[in-house]
Amino acid sequence: MSQSKLFVDIGNSAVKWRTHDLEVFTQKIDQFSSKLLPKVDSVWVSAVAHLSVVEDIRAEFTSVNVVKPSKLYGKLNLSYDDPSKFGVDRFLAMLGAFKRFPETPLLVIDAGSAVTFDVIDSQGVHQGGLIMPGIKALRESFIKFSTNNLSLEITELKNNTKDAWQSGTHAMLVSAINSQIQNFELQYPDGVVTICGGIIKEIILELPLSIKFFDNLVLDGLESYSQSMG
Repeated sequence: MSQSKLFVDIGNSAVKWRTHDLEVFTQKIDQFSSKLLPKVDSVWVSAVAHLSVVEDIRAEFTSVNVVKPSKLYGKLNLSYDDPSKFGVDRFLAMLGAFKRFPETPLLVIDAGSAVTFDVIDSQGVHQGGLIMPGIKALRESFIKFSTNNLSLEITELKNNTKDAWQSGTHAMLVSAINSQIQNFELQYPDGVVTICGGIIKEIILELPLSIKFFDNLVLDGLESYSQSMG
């Protein structure tokens, strides 16, 4: 009998989880408890922050596997000399994308608290990446205009400072993403751009139609990793 597995993605602001049935659940960090998770034989965890949440899960389950990036994993070859310095969410998002599009050049974008970009060639060799501030960091980057309003609306010129700051930071984020997509497509015309992250649904109409949007690439990567590990 196959063992039941649970996949948990602990981000900076929220925890997401699912089993093989693909229904995804989300809870804010400050409202999360391991008691919310279904009973399973093993748990596979990606954690970029909040190690106390990992310990909470360890206390609830017998078998908890916290994934760490590897320099060489299957055909994926990281460019970082020290893989421990590479974000596990980036690593798993690449695995999730690479499983969907094997032997294809990839630009993997994850737009969360930070916006990350990683390029993989058709042989699985990681060419490197970029990290940029997400919308929350941008909106709080200038004290004079700082706001906790993270809403994203179609960018347009505004006639008051508050709205101009929100529209401007929105434009900055979208322009940066589009610029990296354009650069990638010029270098890899046969490549695929995958994108995930909490804000993408709000800005997807401002991005090229060619991109492939996936809600949960990190969870996809976790599942792929668990399958290869048995």
